[in-house]
Parts: sequence; C-alpha cells; structure tokens
Amino acid sequence: MTARLAAIVLAALSVPAACLAQSEAGAAGPATRPAIVKPPKPIAVPLTWQLDIEYEPLRSILIKLPGMAKPRLFWYLRYTVTNNSDRDHFYVPEFVMYTNSGQLLRAGRKTPSAVFYAVKRLHNDPLLRTQTSVTRKILLGEDNAKTGVAIWPDFDAKAGTVDIFIGGLSGETTSIPLPRPVTVTETNWKGEKKLVTKTSLLLAKTLHLRYEITGEASSRPRTKPRLLKKGWVMR
Repeated sequence: MTARLAAIVLAALSVPAACLAQSEAGAAGPATRPAIVKPPKPIAVPLTWQLDIEYEPLRSILIKLPGMAKPRLFWYLRYTVTNNSDRDHFYVPEFVMYTNSGQLLRAGRKTPSAVFYAVKRLHNDPLLRTQTSVTRKILLGEDNAKTGVAIWPDFDAKAGTVDIFIGGLSGETTSIPLPRPVTVTETNWKGEKKLVTKTSLLLAKTLHLRYEITGEASSRPRTKPRLLKKGWVMR
C-alpha cells in the first residue's frame, strides 16, 4: 500500500460520513450528529481457510557485515506456519513493520543474506528458511509446517513502539469504498509498473502484533521488546 493510498484509507475510516457528504455538497445546514465510519473487523468464527502461526519474541541481532567497519543492528521474528485447514494452500508471507515515529519497513528489504545465516547459526536451526523459500504451497499437517524468519534493518531511534502486520494467513477479505478515487502506481507479477485508479480497497484478515521498545538507541542490542497487543484485524 502506498503512503498516499494509506492516507486516503485512514480518512475513509476516521472521518464522519455525514461530514464528508456535507463537505462535498458545500452545504451549511444545521449541525447534526455525524455517523462515524468504523473500520471492519474480522468475522468471529472464520468461514474460510486460515493457516496457524506460532512465533517467538521479537529480537535484535548485532552483525558485522563484510566490508563495513562497524556492526549493524537488525530485528527478527522467527515463526512456524502450519496448515490445519481442509486443503493445501499457497503461502506468501508478508511482514510489515510500522513505527510510532512514522517509518514503514517491509521484512526482507535492505537485509543482506548474511543476516539470515547469522540468525540460523545463532539458533542452530537447520530447518530455518528465508522469506523467499517459505513462499510456496503448504501441505496439510504438522509434518509439512514451514519455519521462517522475518528480518528488518534497525529503525528510528525515536520509536517507542512498533506494529507488525503479518499477512497471507487467511482467505477472509472485505472491500471498503474510498471517499474519493485515487490513482496509485502498482507493480504486476512481471515487474511492470502502471497507474491504476482505485475507488475501493480490498482488505484481508491480518495478524497484528504491537511491541514496546524501551531504552536509548545505544542499549538496543540488549533490549527485549515487550508485547503489548496481539489480535486479528482487517488490513
């Protein structure tokens, strides 16, 4: 999701519907109690397929990369995905981190392969897979579970909390209308970019984790993030 589209979605979910209508019409009638547009929530009892995920705490790792004078800090989240649904499903992992200081970081971006191998050695886990190699059809049962790791570069030192959204785990989706059409740039499976005008947005059931990051930037290699919140959202 682009920054512009994200702003439009936020407006759609937070601006009173009555205020939007009045602004577009240029009306100046008597004040009325606005109807708030609430964000959709996942269905309480899943009606479609869903993969099970187990994850370890968010951790940091300090690594001296080849050709660099100083070690760099990275964050990672190890996880295992199991398919206990009714049939095989293709799993495309998506791990996105937002900081409360305004950064957006996608797992795997700007993370050299040396970081993955350092995590693999640290945990002595021969079954650990990269995000790319986890992307495949997951067969039924615990024997076919896939263990992977999401890795991010260090984020803004001013950030006190981070929100991690884990997608690709559920087939539940819903569509919401945008307050106005918006044109964004999309990239297809061939890597080709094109302009697309959106009038609605498709949301998918996504796992949300929120962590508190305490201490100064210098103490981050020793910091243990505290899980503040977890749950399913439509994103």
